[in-house]
Amino acid sequence: MEPVDDYHRFEKLVHRFDPRARLKSHRGLPGGYSADVTVLEVEAGDGTLRKLIHRLHGAVDLQQNPNVAADEFRVLQLTHAAGLATPAPVYLDATDPLFPSPSLVLEYAEGKTDLKPGDSAEYVMQMARELARIHRMDTAGRDLSFLLRVEDDCASAIGKPPETPGVTAGERELIEMLAPCWPLPRNNTPVVLHGDYWPGNTLWQDGRLTAIIDWEDTRRGDPLFDVSNARFEILMLFGAEIMDLFTRHYESLNPVDSGCLPWWDVYTAFRVVNKLDFLATETRDESLIRADHRWFVEQARSRMGSCGGTLKPPK
Repeated sequence: MEPVDDYHRFEKLVHRFDPRARLKSHRGLPGGYSADVTVLEVEAGDGTLRKLIHRLHGAVDLQQNPNVAADEFRVLQLTHAAGLATPAPVYLDATDPLFPSPSLVLEYAEGKTDLKPGDSAEYVMQMARELARIHRMDTAGRDLSFLLRVEDDCASAIGKPPETPGVTAGERELIEMLAPCWPLPRNNTPVVLHGDYWPGNTLWQDGRLTAIIDWEDTRRGDPLFDVSNARFEILMLFGAEIMDLFTRHYESLNPVDSGCLPWWDVYTAFRVVNKLDFLATETRDESLIRADHRWFVEQARSRMGSCGGTLKPPK
């Protein structure tokens, strides 16, 4: 790939999907952990102004899924066509990509991330409503074979022998809770999952949820995976009562068999157990996060009962 400055590279990218357009400016957005995100301001051939988002996935995403850009693009085609609150996909730069790996261009979604809402109850109920809509999305006749399966992720993680090099004590404790129940009974129809559903991947404007963003972890599987991930993040931000409100509201909108929710809660705890220091913020120190994590595990343990479909649903 011949050396080229960022402006001209983005200009070439824009011309690939709109040859008459002119790139007016580009600026990187801070806070992107898994992907480099750039805002492109474009003047179309008819003179109208358009704001777009360019997403270039990082090494971690590419290692987990070399097709991450194409998968995210295809899922956004599905969700946008279904009328969900997701950015519209514009262009997938996968053939002779201009960047080190395939990337995608999306319409800019208005709104900002808000982790300190004035009304946390209304906030999580809106989150629950949109998650229920995602999980109820009609995919009849759609080819979803390209999506990775969350149960394969589970099997790979749980199947590690306890003595496997690199497995931490925290992971080992949780694997010992998870493994006896695996494989889970298939009580829920597999759905398209966001894969990292939490307040940080939502945009808001005037108290209204405007978009669900960052679909690079999308999978297919049990809807309780997304529910559990959101539960843990909501617990850390707003406490157990609001977490339970989110769960109850989701279940009222999308009735699922929640018998295995305790197992998924432990799996969520397993996935983040080595990242708790990373979750610390200026307003929430690591000790509080570890306390929430321990509570989350214990509330799940108390409801797991024996395995094989006899897990106890939350009261």
